[in-house]
Amino acid sequence: MEPRRFTPSLLVIAGLLCLLAGTVARADHLLPTHQLTCSASFPCPEEIHRRIDFWIQVFKGWGKEMAIFHDSTVPERVYLVLDTGHGCSGKARRRIKANARAIRQSLEKLAADVKAERQVTDRRQRHLLGLFPSGSSREIQRAARKVRCQSGVRDGFLAGLKRFNRYVGMVDHILAENNLPKDIRYLPFVESSYNPAAYSKAGAAGMWQIMPATARSLGLELNAALDERLDPEAATRAAARYLVDATGKLMEASRSRQPGIAQETVNPFVITSYNYGVNGMRRAIHRIGPDYMEVLNRYKSPAFQVAVKNFYASFLAARHVAKNADRYFPRMQSDSGTREIRLVLERATSMDRIKGVFGLSEAELKPLNRPLTRFIWNGWRLIPAGYRLSLPWRSHRWKREIARLSAMTPEKDVPGGGTYIVRKGDTACGIARALRVNCSLLIRANDLGKRALIRVGQRLTIPRKPASAALSVASRRSGAPSSWTVKRGDTACGIARQTGVDCKELIRVNRLGRKARILVGQKLVIPGKDYLAQNPAGLNADNQYIVQKGDAACRVAARFRVSCRDLIRLNQLGSKAVIYPGQKLSIPGFETPATTETAARLAMESGSAGGSAAKQEKAPLAPDNQLVNLLDTLPDLSIRVGSKSGKPAYYIFVEVDESLGHYADWLGIGSSRTLRNLNGLPRGEVLKLGRRLRFPEISPETVARFERMRIEYHQVLSETLKENYHLVGIDNYTVKSGDSLWDMSRRLGFPLWLMYRLNPELRITGLTAGRTIRLPQLTAI
Repeated sequence: MEPRRFTPSLLVIAGLLCLLAGTVARADHLLPTHQLTCSASFPCPEEIHRRIDFWIQVFKGWGKEMAIFHDSTVPERVYLVLDTGHGCSGKARRRIKANARAIRQSLEKLAADVKAERQVTDRRQRHLLGLFPSGSSREIQRAARKVRCQSGVRDGFLAGLKRFNRYVGMVDHILAENNLPKDIRYLPFVESSYNPAAYSKAGAAGMWQIMPATARSLGLELNAALDERLDPEAATRAAARYLVDATGKLMEASRSRQPGIAQETVNPFVITSYNYGVNGMRRAIHRIGPDYMEVLNRYKSPAFQVAVKNFYASFLAARHVAKNADRYFPRMQSDSGTREIRLVLERATSMDRIKGVFGLSEAELKPLNRPLTRFIWNGWRLIPAGYRLSLPWRSHRWKREIARLSAMTPEKDVPGGGTYIVRKGDTACGIARALRVNCSLLIRANDLGKRALIRVGQRLTIPRKPASAALSVASRRSGAPSSWTVKRGDTACGIARQTGVDCKELIRVNRLGRKARILVGQKLVIPGKDYLAQNPAGLNADNQYIVQKGDAACRVAARFRVSCRDLIRLNQLGSKAVIYPGQKLSIPGFETPATTETAARLAMESGSAGGSAAKQEKAPLAPDNQLVNLLDTLPDLSIRVGSKSGKPAYYIFVEVDESLGHYADWLGIGSSRTLRNLNGLPRGEVLKLGRRLRFPEISPETVARFERMRIEYHQVLSETLKENYHLVGIDNYTVKSGDSLWDMSRRLGFPLWLMYRLNPELRITGLTAGRTIRLPQLTAI
């Protein structure tokens, strides 16, 4: 097939042909001027009118196939508009790089000509010169380092306008309840094009693009079952809470510098804070003063970059386009949405039961129930009691089905044993962690091999949980052969797989004969070593033993038939080998499978998976199994146990997207005040990654609950990313002066937690210029 040719848009060609010899080229042919009508609540400073023009054109004039090359600090300085078929996305990566390089070289040559006072005769060079009214060679030279590519979003904005009528009534009502300006209704156009299912590469989700760490402080649930960021009404109320709080804090900061300042003067800061954060905006006001244009032009901070500086202008542009939608999109038909019936679930219920009772498919239910996580759709958890389930409208209002559902017996959450059908994005250890079984045992039960590779549609045997196996505690401790009581549906080889022994050996020991017939209630002897050594029932999903009350180091070692000295050395227990309830011990010889090796090692092994840029353009890359496994590797999320004054001391290390509020919830203590006082943290202080945080003395049950909820929280972030993006490769990147992780995350498109998972050394060293780091390549599904 002949490759598609990409040529500059007709706008550029027409503009260049219109240039007259001996005249200075202007860029107005690329960027029309719009008649702006601003509101009293949100002023339009004249200095940013052309910047607003740029974003208006991005929203209503340029489609997703267009790549707009412009100056990152002066966005209205448009150099070239190019139809790549894919905008500025990775699919056009080679062409984008080539054109950006050509523009930089042209600017550098122009700067040299201007500095040498040589006459500029080339048409393209005169076109570029027209973009710099000052004619300064220094300004042109600086601009050569600030060439940026922006994709058009006309298609996305049009889709947002169609959704607008479905949600604007609810949004207006909540804004009015909170005494917020009505024009804030246009902010979701900038954030998500009014898409309640939107999910960014950086990890923001929903119509209002709320980050995971922010969700909890705004009253939203984000756990194994629910992600309320995807609930339009709940997310709107959360956004309103943020905006009310930001308005109060930024008004206070502004009045400390300029008493009597008007609310409308502070509103641009409030809108910008939605992207930059209220604390960042407050620092800018304290340093520069409450003059928005002065802050825009003079404030310096590693994170105060392109996206932040353009946020208010893009909001005003979105307002202008939405208010003039009939003119810019004359044949648009609004989507009023579908009628729904809400059912409050009386008790926890599986999605499979809901599908069966109501005769509805996942495709019918999922768009109506976006807050339900992958844990629910995969059958890993039950829908929690109290959830308002949305059902498609039926005139009979599902009365018969609802009565049938109410009469059914309660279901058990996270059942042990049985089988599981692999779905897209699954990994062996991800499934094991979600179902709270040991990953090593799942891999062994299904003969998955060292890499633990699985495929969509594959049926996996899920090992039974230790409590459900018909094994006596006495037999485990004594080393005597274990037994298994046959249940309905069991087979000899199925039992062998679940207990980690050879099927032929099990048949031989129990004299089952050639056909290996077994009967319900029959007791089978499990051959081989101590059952615990074959099936580590006392180990968690990470192959670690959780210390119980009354345990001693050498007693634990004897139970697993390993050397006590080796266990002490492996866990660095010291000469006294003191252990405490809730502490995790690694057991010598019980190695973690390859799928849970460190992300950094997996990343290095997969470093070439992305291929060259040229290869990426020829065909979209498929997700590599090794890379998918990488997304399911987690950092150490355990509570550490040490000793202080002869008593156990509990502590953790802070991870990305966590807050004191999360810890309080997971510990079950309600308020975060206890943790704040215990660690001497002033109110409002942001937790830093890697900080050691002390906990009060807690029970082993609380330790287990905390770790389970913490792991599930981080796994939900991984699962949601896998549901929306493929990790197709790893790039090496040399850090430049002025780079910040926060800005790189948004500019290059990846969540911070994934960055640290690929580069764990950054927790210690931080980001330094000249250092080579690994960056993920994500493509939308």
